[in-house]
Amino acid sequence: MKNPFLISLYTFIFLFSLSMFLGNPVYSQTTLSDKMEYLYPANKEKNFDETVDEFYQALRDVKYPGHQELYQRYMQKPKSQQRHLDTVLYKEMPDASINIREKLLFNEIEGLNYIISDGNILRPYPDIDINYHQTVSPDRQVYFFYSFKDTEKEFRGRYAIYDIKTKEMVAGGGTYMPKSPTH
Repeated sequence: MKNPFLISLYTFIFLFSLSMFLGNPVYSQTTLSDKMEYLYPANKEKNFDETVDEFYQALRDVKYPGHQELYQRYMQKPKSQQRHLDTVLYKEMPDASINIREKLLFNEIEGLNYIISDGNILRPYPDIDINYHQTVSPDRQVYFFYSFKDTEKEFRGRYAIYDIKTKEMVAGGGTYMPKSPTH
């Protein structure tokens, strides 16, 4: 073994293996949610009297101070920079196939995904994975709004998730997907 390349390679493999072996600490049996401090902590035991329909109407009427601020900022932007107001302050699609309004726990949203197909690939929408929303506890109460139109030619969808206590939007968005003609 006089080849310097092989000696370097074996040394590297040995040191890498040793660092992997020694570098993995032993973790306790606590779960991630036990250690997390959420911006929106669990509140599933609290009772909030406002219904999802009452909140939706208040949202449309721009009743809450936070929504009034969003609306004012929206109106102050030049027209070229304004996004569609219905995505800033959620509004159902008027010609939707389905409109969903639910008051539920954040972790229950994953079960409400709709499976769409562009003619080739099946995918969920809105495809919310609560593991990627680390500011919201899975046991936090939220309002979930979801509106979509699914036809042979296209899929259009819009959703929003609002925190029940603060009335702030914690997630939301919209999509448009043309569908491939079937063969």
